Amino acid sequence: MSPAAWVLFAAALVLAALVGSFTCVVIDRMPYQRDEPDEYGDLWGARTWREVVGGRSRCDACDAPVRSTDNVPVLSYLVLRGRCRDCGDRIPAFHLLVELLVPLLFALAFWRYGWSWALLPVAVLIPPAVALAVIDLRTFIVPTRIIWPTFFVEIAVCAAAAGLLGRWDLLLGCVVGLVTFALPLFVIWFIHPRGMGFGDVRLAVLVGWTCGFYADGSLPASGILVAIALFVAAVLGVVVGIGALGARGRKAQVPFGPSIVLGAYLAIVLAAPILGAFGASATGA
Repeated sequence: MSPAAWVLFAAALVLAALVGSFTCVVIDRMPYQRDEPDEYGDLWGARTWREVVGGRSRCDACDAPVRSTDNVPVLSYLVLRGRCRDCGDRIPAFHLLVELLVPLLFALAFWRYGWSWALLPVAVLIPPAVALAVIDLRTFIVPTRIIWPTFFVEIAVCAAAAGLLGRWDLLLGCVVGLVTFALPLFVIWFIHPRGMGFGDVRLAVLVGWTCGFYADGSLPASGILVAIALFVAAVLGVVVGIGALGARGRKAQVPFGPSIVLGAYLAIVLAAPILGAFGASATGA
């Protein structure tokens, strides 16, 4: 890349880190613990966006407002050594991990797609997908308040990218991806609702739509790419499930959202070699 391109890339990483910092706010503020389980047995609920974005960030322990100088992504956490400046209480480690993870995932997507319109859908997907995965890990819920707004934004972004690329057939791949990812999970949920939350089905709608965009408009290739993403998610889910059962016992809850997100992301970033093995091409290849 030229020096100007490197500067632009560095600016994009800084922006991604700032978005990662806001992602931490969503992860921290959106879930709340119920006094008793709801009708579905969930111990956690999701606050409205008005509650999430309103007001300054505060320490959960002492309620002291976080200074603006302590809101620098990654750097502030390291300088404060992961503790509140006022009371010394520990700041959850996910803050540092998410602030590092969002720019890292963007950098990997950029490495694959560069400054092309094909980068847009995955770049938009990364922050909410990370938020959903971490919230699921912490609370075993997959908030609808994140999924549906992101899904409708992704529809618009994929449509814009398809138009700018002159490839409206890519949207048909999105539809195939959605069905391929979400339908099997819906069937599992319908047959055994205690084994899978419906939030995972909604999440599959979102990532399936986005993943299908990257099969270069080929409907069979969209199905193959998303089926592989689903397979990877299932394998990861089984591995995590075995670990959870071994550590927590037979009644342990196992979050599937992180596996869905990771399976879809890997399929998007590795779409070219995956589809190349089947004689197909990937979008932006």
